Amino acid sequence: MLTSERQRQIKEEALKTGEVSISELARKYDVSIETIRRDINLLSEKNLLKKVRGGAVPIPFDVREDTYDVRHQKNHEAKVSIGKFIAENLIEDNDSIAISSGSTMEILAASIVARNVLVVTNSIKIAAILQNRMRQNLFSGEVIMLGGIMRADEHYTGGSLAVDMLKKFTFNKAFLGISAISGRDVMTSNIEEGIIMSTMIDHARFCCVATDSSKFDVRSTYAFADLAEIDAIVTEENADIAEETQGLFEINNVTLYRAPAQGV
Repeated sequence: MLTSERQRQIKEEALKTGEVSISELARKYDVSIETIRRDINLLSEKNLLKKVRGGAVPIPFDVREDTYDVRHQKNHEAKVSIGKFIAENLIEDNDSIAISSGSTMEILAASIVARNVLVVTNSIKIAAILQNRMRQNLFSGEVIMLGGIMRADEHYTGGSLAVDMLKKFTFNKAFLGISAISGRDVMTSNIEEGIIMSTMIDHARFCCVATDSSKFDVRSTYAFADLAEIDAIVTEENADIAEETQGLFEINNVTLYRAPAQGV
């Protein structure tokens, strides 16, 4: 049997049964355990399977996310910890920053304590949050809302007009809310938002991804960046992250911050 055919069958068996065992596969295909390990390593590198002790399991694949209102409530305590940590520790006076849309990013915007900060965003919600904080003298700086097509259900603007406007800026930092991290892929469920975030990365000196632990080692629709393009990841303090995933962070010089729990 060709190696490629054996690997295809291993992947299909994992999808059908939910898990495959290295020792059982070696007996089934009459090859060495090392051969099966190499097969699983290759399938893992291609993000087709996830390695576990003694075998492999399918990678969960979330093609579509829940609606905005549902997402906003999920893992809320973790998002509060992450958003506040970024605002208090990674944003400094006189920074110029890009902020993508997303519920964690909204918490970040509502928590900024630095002074004289320039914020560029495509999020209608974030612009409104910062506007209210400016009225209450809780935010010091300027807010620039990207033009473009308004996506009412997701509360952001997108399209070529938003991207063209974004390209005119250079930022100290960009902060991104994402849907998934799988292998080296940084992903979102919306291609249009992915293009916005990719442009933010291209025009920022430092890029930070905010994600709660439910988004590690799962797939989403669109890979908009490689881990090598990311400088930092912030997650909650008790996030369970696979050793292999943490190894990828180290290889790609991605700093991992764990945000301590805060009162909600």
